[in-house]
Amino acid sequence: MSQSPSPRPPLVLSRWIVGLLALTVVLGTGGGAVTGYLAGRAAVPSPTPAPVAPQPRPSPVANAAAIPAAAPTSYVNLLEELMPAVVTVEARQGVLNRGVGIGTGFFYNEDGRILTNAHVLPEDSNDDVRITLSDGQRISAKILGRDVWGDVAVLQAEGGPFPALELAENLDLRVGEPVLAIGSPRNFRNTATSGIVSGLDRLIPRTVNTDSGPMAIPLRGLIQTDAAVNQGNSGGPLVTGDGRVIGINTAVQSNANDIGFALPIADIIRRLPELESTGTVARGLLGVRYQLVDPELDRFAGTPYPYAVAVSAVMPDTTAEAAGVRAGDLIVAVNGQALTRDFNLSHAIDGVRVGEPVTLSVRRMGQLLDLEATLTARPRATSTTPQNLPPN
Repeated sequence: MSQSPSPRPPLVLSRWIVGLLALTVVLGTGGGAVTGYLAGRAAVPSPTPAPVAPQPRPSPVANAAAIPAAAPTSYVNLLEELMPAVVTVEARQGVLNRGVGIGTGFFYNEDGRILTNAHVLPEDSNDDVRITLSDGQRISAKILGRDVWGDVAVLQAEGGPFPALELAENLDLRVGEPVLAIGSPRNFRNTATSGIVSGLDRLIPRTVNTDSGPMAIPLRGLIQTDAAVNQGNSGGPLVTGDGRVIGINTAVQSNANDIGFALPIADIIRRLPELESTGTVARGLLGVRYQLVDPELDRFAGTPYPYAVAVSAVMPDTTAEAAGVRAGDLIVAVNGQALTRDFNLSHAIDGVRVGEPVTLSVRRMGQLLDLEATLTARPRATSTTPQNLPPN
């Protein structure tokens, strides 16, 4: 997360977006107290001990639980290989070219292309970005592309060739897998922390400032990790135990410990060619406010509908209005594919290119209707602020 002191606007969210809940469970102290108490009781001497009959020798299998766990795997060799590809990114601003924020980035090819977060580079920052390599050498880079909606930016460094990290394009990620976060928290370069994948498909409420005003559109599909990340880690890689990049560290929950979030690299790879060639990413806007109808949730028990989206409002001059969507409609499918937890409305619309037709299957007054319109683009985004997360 970069350390820009720029002010952040207040956040406005739809009442159907649920904030993140922090929950801490403390077990160590209680367990220690109980163990100490039982040990003390066992240590009290008896004045007239009774003879004890010989006991059979415990088998190795029965005593296996007492064997200490193996020491954690060392990441020394892996980090020595990865560190040279991770850089510190310093955004500059104004005629004096002053630094306005520090974050992290990493080379993803030998030609000097660097991935980082868009919020590391404010909209009014200079195109000339200062890069500090792992050995302390400073070089210059230019901003090649900036996708504020996706919070991703691409830089082009001068010189080369450079060591590059491997992007894990196809990886069946599971909760519990070990991961490393590498970056420059608080400008401490070459910092690595370890943890696990704590959760998948997380959502961060945020406000995106656009040319048409602020819009409450969250970041979705994030990887949650307990690897320690702090301000300055933004844009750095989250890697697997074999060194492949699975995400870009992006945010941390401010009112909790060890809850960090990373953008999944697979989604970034899909849009990377467009970002490199055009400098931005065109993203579609359906234009509805809605509430999920999920039969797996208790409050929807007994609903006759499958997984669906209940439309509460339709925004003017949007794809939904052009298609004829109305408040009260239930959207059950997009382009013939039924909505599910794994294929929700956001995923469905992200899979349609701006300018292409999109068909919405809706239930209205007991009837199933297919409504069609051309997907329109979101307005140009200038900056973004996650809610309940510290400004980076």
